[in-house]
Amino acid sequence: MRYTYKKERRDPQIQSYTTTQGKKWRIKFSIVIKGRKHNIEKQGFISFDAARSEKKNLLNNLESGINISNVTVREYFEAYCEENLNNGSWRYPTYKRNSGLFKNHFFPKWGSTKMSDVDRWSYQIWFTSYTKEKDFSLHTARNFNNTISTAFNNAVLNDVIVKNPIRKIKVTGRQPKNTAMTRTEFETIFSFIKSSPELSTHERTMALLTMIGLRHEEIDGIKLKYVKDNMIGVFEVLNSHSQITEPKTQSSKRWVPMTPIVEEYINRTIQESKIIYAQNKIIMSDDDFIFVNHLAKHISYNDLSNVFHLISSKTGIHVWPHKMRHAFSTIAFGIEGLNPRDIANILGHSKIDMSLYYNNGTDEGKIAAMKKIGNSF
Repeated sequence: MRYTYKKERRDPQIQSYTTTQGKKWRIKFSIVIKGRKHNIEKQGFISFDAARSEKKNLLNNLESGINISNVTVREYFEAYCEENLNNGSWRYPTYKRNSGLFKNHFFPKWGSTKMSDVDRWSYQIWFTSYTKEKDFSLHTARNFNNTISTAFNNAVLNDVIVKNPIRKIKVTGRQPKNTAMTRTEFETIFSFIKSSPELSTHERTMALLTMIGLRHEEIDGIKLKYVKDNMIGVFEVLNSHSQITEPKTQSSKRWVPMTPIVEEYINRTIQESKIIYAQNKIIMSDDDFIFVNHLAKHISYNDLSNVFHLISSKTGIHVWPHKMRHAFSTIAFGIEGLNPRDIANILGHSKIDMSLYYNNGTDEGKIAAMKKIGNSF
């Protein structure tokens, strides 16, 4: 995006500009130190004082002889993550995910290597071997490489390296987990969720909510005020770091109608939660979570995953929350007469194409389709 930059009278080497997130500042100037010209450009500061402070640090580093060509992968990537978090480019979950990816997967091999010493061929050999060793899917491998490559692109923009050393490398990986589900498998899972004595009311309700297309973090984040009549409002989510945030996109903010069995168990859960709150000397308010533990604290992110580990073990069908979201889309699109836009709105997709992508189709559907095709011959 192109911005209009305005020089600050207090310091013309610092400029302000306006983004969709509000006013920001950048540092941009050139300086010659010990016969060498340095082009300095850094942006995303939330205040003039923050930009001026960073400018001072950069000048001190240059004058003390710190050569950016000696910066290591770890040093640069850690600073890159911090900067994206501080300037608002990343939300906290993105920061944790990417910084964790670098720390756990990339730094053990490359962390102590100078940015300028990373070479394409060595990276390609390592990347192919590593993704095979970790059994990454092609989708995961691509995301992994793209995240690393984006950091190198950032280093090019900041004149730390001349070019991105891993641009357009070959990425391979196994096929992704199969998210398709037959109607028979769906009915088996639904029967277990509905009637198994091994599930508590809270666990049964959470599992049922995945069957109407809600995301994992959307289920965890349901508060009492978002249960109205036969609808559930998705306006806050509880992410894997136990942070309350807004849904991932504007289209994700929505009211989702409940089926009768889901509404029944939502109401049972609320009644049980009110008792749990009372036992902890708390009166449950509209702003309280409906899924809580015995201490009236919101549940762990892993609790829903553990429910599906149990379901998979008992039914012999490998299933997880997001797979149920795919199953919902497949079943919904297979029902004649439903408006595709309505299905997309339930799933929280701005584009119908994304909802169709979730629709895997079924063997039963193929057979029915072929019968109809055959009748036309």
